Amino acid sequence: TETHKQRLLSPRLRRKFASVSSWQAIEPLWKRFRGSGNRSNLAWMTYLDLNLRLPELLLMRVDKMSMGASLEAREPFLDHVLVELVFRIPEATKTRDGVLKCVLKRAVQGIVPDSIIHRSKQGFGIPAQEWFMGRLGTRIRDELADFCARTDFLDWKEVSRILDQGRAAQAWYLFNFALWWKTYVAS
Repeated sequence: TETHKQRLLSPRLRRKFASVSSWQAIEPLWKRFRGSGNRSNLAWMTYLDLNLRLPELLLMRVDKMSMGASLEAREPFLDHVLVELVFRIPEATKTRDGVLKCVLKRAVQGIVPDSIIHRSKQGFGIPAQEWFMGRLGTRIRDELADFCARTDFLDWKEVSRILDQGRAAQAWYLFNFALWWKTYVAS
């Protein structure tokens, strides 16, 4: 939440960004989206994914991971003609009876086994909780303490609270930020 984000910032940054919210980062996209005349929440989330998450996260990762393994990867569902077609499909058809990806699932029926088509969604998460509770937990705490002491980005009191509460996912994000800073900024 905005409150959690504000608490995590150092006192200096909290004052500096007191009137700033995450909304301001996506507001220009919202205005462009609203100008398209579409009002559906599904279309808005799809629009956000296509503009933010896909290029800066998913595609970049696929590219780096595949190149790292000397593989050439292609994203067949990103053909602009297909994307434009899918945007024209009525929302009720895309999410029939609350089932997501209804059209895709029907399109691959008989090609992809039903056990895969109908299985629960799976992410590509990392075992942050196990790492946090194991020997990496000490390193995470040490790196974050050093980061907070050397910079003026985060409030150590709030970071420490996150660590003490065992909030592994949040600790993992902060740990990665601290390592990025140490590797690319501090050195």
